[in-house]
Amino acid sequence: MTEATPLKLNISQRRVLDVVRRHAKIPRADIAPLTGQTPGAISRLVRELIEIELLCELDRISGMRGQPALPLGINGSGGVAIGISLPYGRLDVVALDYAGSLLAVRKIPFDGSSTEELCELLAQQLDGILQEDNVRNLRFTGIGLAIPGHLRVEQTNDFVVPATLSWLDVNELATMLTNTYKSPVFVENIANAAAIAEMYAGENAAVNDLVAINLGHGLGCGLVLSGRVHRGLGGIAGEVGSLFPPLQPRPSVHDLVMVMRSAGRRVSEMDDLSSYSVSGDALLEAWVERAAQQLYELVRMIYLVTAPQKIVVTGMLPDNIATPLAARLAVQLSEEMQATVLPQVQIVPSQLATLASAIGGAWLPIEGEGLDGKDRAAWLVTKT
Repeated sequence: MTEATPLKLNISQRRVLDVVRRHAKIPRADIAPLTGQTPGAISRLVRELIEIELLCELDRISGMRGQPALPLGINGSGGVAIGISLPYGRLDVVALDYAGSLLAVRKIPFDGSSTEELCELLAQQLDGILQEDNVRNLRFTGIGLAIPGHLRVEQTNDFVVPATLSWLDVNELATMLTNTYKSPVFVENIANAAAIAEMYAGENAAVNDLVAINLGHGLGCGLVLSGRVHRGLGGIAGEVGSLFPPLQPRPSVHDLVMVMRSAGRRVSEMDDLSSYSVSGDALLEAWVERAAQQLYELVRMIYLVTAPQKIVVTGMLPDNIATPLAARLAVQLSEEMQATVLPQVQIVPSQLATLASAIGGAWLPIEGEGLDGKDRAAWLVTKT
C-alpha cells in the first residue's frame, strides 16, 4: 500500500514556489521583488527547493546582453497528488504532478447510494493509479476532495452536502482515505476547486482575479480574488444556485441532459454530450441561448461587484457547448459595457474539459498551506 509523504514547507518557500509556478521560466533575480525577500534569502530558498526536488534549473535564456540568465521552473517529478471529485453523475480521480501535468485520469459513471460503496470504488481506483509506471516512483504527498457543499461553521468538520448527496458522509470518506493511505486529505467545495484549477491553467497563471461559473447538477461559483479563494462567511460564497428556482428550468448540465432526453436524444453518460455540435442543432442552440439569458444577470453582477480579469465557464459542460455559451455571454456583456468607460472582462470556456474540479482537488495538497500560513482547503484531515 502506497503511503503519502507530505511536504513540510515554510511560508517563504511556498511564496517562492508560487512565484515560479505563475511565471513559468523566471530568473532568480526577478523573484526577490515579487516576494519581498532579499536576493540573499532568495538564493538560500531556491537552493533548499532544488535540494528537495521541487525547483529545477532550466536552459539559459538566450538573446540577452551579458551572461544569459539561468531561469528556474517547477520540477514536475518532485511529487504527485491525487484529486477526487464528485460532479454530476460521475466520479473523477486524477493524479497531478507538481508542474500541473496530468499523469492519470479515471472517469467512472457513478450515481452513488452509500459512502461505503464510494469508499470501495475509490480504494480500487487509487490503488491502481498509485501503481501506474509514471506515478509509483514519485513522492505521493496527499489527496484533495472536491465535494458539492460547504462547511456549516468555519474550522469544523461539519461539511454540509446538498440533498442529491444526502447518502454521503464526508467525514467518514475523508477518514478512510486518511487512515488507508496515511495521507493528509483536503476537502473543498467543488466550485472552489474548479476555480483553483482554472487559476493554474495555461495563460490563467498570470491572473490574480478569476471567477469560475461551475455548471453541474446545479450551479455554483468559485471566486479567486488576489490569488486566493474567497469563501466568505461559513464558506458559502459562490452558492448562487438559489438565484434560479429549482422547480423551473435552470442553466445546469442536469437541465441540459433532461432537455435532450425529453427530445429523444441519447445521453446516458456525461461524456455523450461531447458528441453533439451546437451549430445547426436547433435544440442545443435554443438551450445555449436560454442558458445565456439566465446566466447573464449573474455574470453582470459578478463583473460589477468583483471586477475579475476572467470569468470561466467550467464544470461538467464539455467544450463543444461551453465555448458557444461563453461566447454568447461575452457578446452580451460587451454590448452593455461599450456604452461605459468600464474595462472589458474576458469570458472564456474552461481549458480543462470536464475535469477542473478533480484537478483543483489535486492542487490542494500541492499548495498545502497558503502564503499566509493557513490551509488553502476548507477542511484538512491529517493522518492518524
